Amino acid sequence: MQIHFKDLFLGVAIGDAYGAGLEFQDRNWIREHIDFTEFVNKRMDINTDKIDLFVLDYKPWDYTDDAEMTVAVAKALMSGKPFTEKLLIDSFSEEYDQTFLQRGYKRNGHGAMRWYFSGEKTIEEIKSFQKDKKYPGNAPPMRAIPIAFAPENQLDSYAAINANCTHPHPLAVASSILVARAAQGILLKDIPQETIISHCLQFIDEPETIALLKAADQLSEPAKLEGSDFEILCGPQPVRKDQFLPGIHGLPSNAMQTAVCVLYVIKHAKTPFEALKTAVNIGGDVDSLASICTGILAGKFGIGDIPKYMIDSVEGKAYMQEIGEAFEYFVGKRK
Repeated sequence: MQIHFKDLFLGVAIGDAYGAGLEFQDRNWIREHIDFTEFVNKRMDINTDKIDLFVLDYKPWDYTDDAEMTVAVAKALMSGKPFTEKLLIDSFSEEYDQTFLQRGYKRNGHGAMRWYFSGEKTIEEIKSFQKDKKYPGNAPPMRAIPIAFAPENQLDSYAAINANCTHPHPLAVASSILVARAAQGILLKDIPQETIISHCLQFIDEPETIALLKAADQLSEPAKLEGSDFEILCGPQPVRKDQFLPGIHGLPSNAMQTAVCVLYVIKHAKTPFEALKTAVNIGGDVDSLASICTGILAGKFGIGDIPKYMIDSVEGKAYMQEIGEAFEYFVGKRK
């Protein structure tokens, strides 16, 4: 089957960039006000006393750390070097620094990794911070799509390295494996989308994640979801104080819940644009969710149904297509 590599990476950027304008907005507000005919920037309205984290060095249609780190993982794979935690950290840093060289300012986002990039903390301190959390952040699943193209017998270990380099936690590892296996199933194995959750379940053994995925597989289609259904996908609603960010109805920055939502959206969305809309309508950390889901389905179907204004407006259109073309060559050369 044909894989639309250039559209895959462009879809990652479009989902990320459109979602960034609505990141951490309440699901109920989004459903009432957003019809996807234009870009809406609500970052100044995020309910936090640390608003600079979300608006500093941000411009509408910028993609965030989701797309940036996905590209960094792809570049690490293409380097031909042994796939190690150090290789990934170096690749993340190089991609982050490239933004400053090209634009004169750093990219918005990055969660705990901003401490590493700024020199405030070592990578070991960041790993310790994530390891000790009950629910680690969602960076590992958000950047895991390229690992779908790792050698079959190393795919799960590569996904674990992707998690452990920053988030050495069983939930983060399981989430990274799930996204990589979902992308592999859809793009390389032509697994029917309606069976993607059951397909991916065979690759993980983390009990809490397995239970949630089985519950998500029983949910109705997105238009019919009710209040209690969102607790399966997103955890307690509104988001609790021990999650990020509290007080909204939507997805927290939680690796496990993000992976569960990804598989649910992929199961039900028929096109990349439908995936983007479904992801955004879940509320909360929608740029991560939309980035993953739009990217995977753009790789499968192309971006023909994504509105032209999104394609024309997204940051880095040519760059993402160049990465896609290079990654396609890399994958083809290994066959």
